[in-house]
Formats: sequence, C-alpha cells, structure tokens
Amino acid sequence: MAYLKTTEIDELVQAALAAGLGTPVARNTLLSAVNQGFVNTLFDVGGIPMFQLYNDLNTMNVIDQLSDGSVPLRDWLQKAGVLARASQRREEEVFTRYETRVDAKASGQHQQPDPSTFREVINNEDIVFRDDMVDFWFLSAGALAGRSVAKLFVPRYENGNPVMGDTGKPRRTVGTGWLITKDLVVTNHHVVNCRQQEEPPPSQDDLLLQGGHTLVKFDYNAADDEGEDIEAGKLEAWDQALDFAILRLKQPATRDPLRLYGQRVVFSDGAYVPVNIIQHPSGHPKRVALRNNLLTSADETTVRYFTDTLTGSSGSPVFDDAWRVVALHRGSQPVRDISFQGRDTAVVNVGTQITAVLNNLAEHHPALRQEIQVV
Repeated sequence: MAYLKTTEIDELVQAALAAGLGTPVARNTLLSAVNQGFVNTLFDVGGIPMFQLYNDLNTMNVIDQLSDGSVPLRDWLQKAGVLARASQRREEEVFTRYETRVDAKASGQHQQPDPSTFREVINNEDIVFRDDMVDFWFLSAGALAGRSVAKLFVPRYENGNPVMGDTGKPRRTVGTGWLITKDLVVTNHHVVNCRQQEEPPPSQDDLLLQGGHTLVKFDYNAADDEGEDIEAGKLEAWDQALDFAILRLKQPATRDPLRLYGQRVVFSDGAYVPVNIIQHPSGHPKRVALRNNLLTSADETTVRYFTDTLTGSSGSPVFDDAWRVVALHRGSQPVRDISFQGRDTAVVNVGTQITAVLNNLAEHHPALRQEIQVV
C-alpha cells in the first residue's frame, strides 16, 4: 500500500527543493521528527538533493504505522510544513495538504465530502477580525478540562490475535479520547477500528478485542511525562456513520468527566462562534487549539470549523468558550480558494454534534445514556 501516487511524490520533491529543504542540514532537521530507528534504515545516496528526496519519500510512502504509532511520511510532511511556514514559503500548502491526506489514510478516517461543495468555499466569505480577548478564568477552566483528555493506544487484532509490529511489540494505533463519565471514554469509531481506509473492517469480535484492550493515558502533557495509564475493559457502544465509540474503563478515573452541552450547535451566516480543541495530534503530547477554530457551518449531526493546527487528532473534544463539549472531532480536510484571516488556504475540520451521539445512545443504548449527564 502506498499513501501517495508517483505524480504526488514528484510534486513533493519539487516543493521541497523550491523551499530549500533538499540540503543535508534540512534533511537532518526533517528526519529529526521521524522515528529514529526507522531513520537509521534510510539509504544515503551521496548528497544529491533531488535523488535523496526521492529515496526518502518513496521509502516512507510504503511504510505503514510503526509499533510506536508513528507514520514516518506523515511526520516528515508535518515538519516540512513547519519549516516552510517559518520561512513564509508558499510550498507550506503542498506539505499540509499531503500531510492531511496521509494522516486520514493512516488513521482510517472516513472520507469527507468534497470541500468544493461546502458553503464556505462556494461563498468565499471573508472573516471579520474581532476582539478575541476572554476572561482570565478561561485559562484555568481549560487546564481543568484538559485533565480529562487522554492519548489512546489501540491494539490491532486479526482473527482473535494481536498483530505484532516491526519491533516485535503489539501494533497499535494512537488517537485521542476523553471522559464522558468517570469510567466511560469517548473516541472515534475509526480509531478503535484500527484499519486504514483501503482495508476491510475488522470482524466484530476483533473490534471488541481492540476496544477492550485499549490503553488510556492521561496527563501526557510533555514528551517526558509518564502520565497515568488506565486500561479499557470493554467496548460498550459505537456507530460508524456518526464515527463515535465508547469504552468502559476497568477502574474509574481520578478526575471529573467533561461537561456536555445538551443543545445542538446552530450556525447562521455572519455568526462568530469560536470552538476550542484539546488534542494529541499525531500521538504527540497534549496540545490546545484556540480562537482560530471558528465555526463555519452546522446541521443535525455535523459541525465544521476552521483550524490552524496541522493535523487534528481523531476523537478530540470540541469545546465552546465555556469549556462544554459541543462536538466530537473526527477528521479534517484542506480547502482552497477561500480567505480566512488573511490566508488564501485553510483547513476545514469536521466533528459530530454531541447531541447526535446522545440521541443515538438514547435510541440504541438507553441504559448507557442514563449514565451520562448534560448541562
């Protein structure tokens, strides 16, 4: 399986050369973001920038997730985007576009609608700058909410057996989850599904094993944090269309669940509705995206919002400014021909209305729904 086509690799090589990322120094910087055990397997072609880029990218293009949950090509593209943006290079858009695509394939995100059909692209609206100051309590309330957001490690099972990775350890997918009660964690179905887009789904028995053996790590806020690990014991409920899954922990967490907003988010043209996302992007330590995540549309089941983050973490909670969960983040997709805060390109993130999740539980899992409180 290859993430990108040959012509797309060609475009990346040309973009990297144009952005000055073909030098040995730039190569070392780019590869510093990639699993170092894998980096040691890459062949040095002798200092010819174009040939070296082709060798590195073609090798990474056919490498699946490593045992630590990382995806070499995705991590390389993310670093390339950071470097290009720091130099104010237009090639940043190329790296970001392909990073989003690779991330979606690697994590098994459901295909999103064609961005050209989005209202915000058709109308090509301008975003009016406003006063973004918030009260000081916003910071402490966000830090408190972040304690209930966790990094997930989901093991892959096939025919009832765990799949081993390249290092002999169980192969795992990483994602983000959060407490909806003290012993229930919410994430995306595609995270627990633990398959790429082109692969057939796991059997229900394997899906239940993957959910029931997920490791939930709280307090992973910096690279050297050990965090608090709690094992999941059961996959209680899931829905592929709404892309949610609920895991039961073997023991209650030592922190409060997040508050849920019990009303559907409504958006009208001209509205200014910020949303905030606490996440573990690409399995990295916890990060928060603030203020530029402006809501851009909403319907019965879905909300869409802008974000400046490079790769949204599947399963993250989407908050309003009162730190109530309004949606479950499930994917992102770059869009073009749209002006957002002075930029010609932007990313539209997609989330499931939390009310849609609650309504689904009320219909299909009423006892489980009774455990969950809303505000």
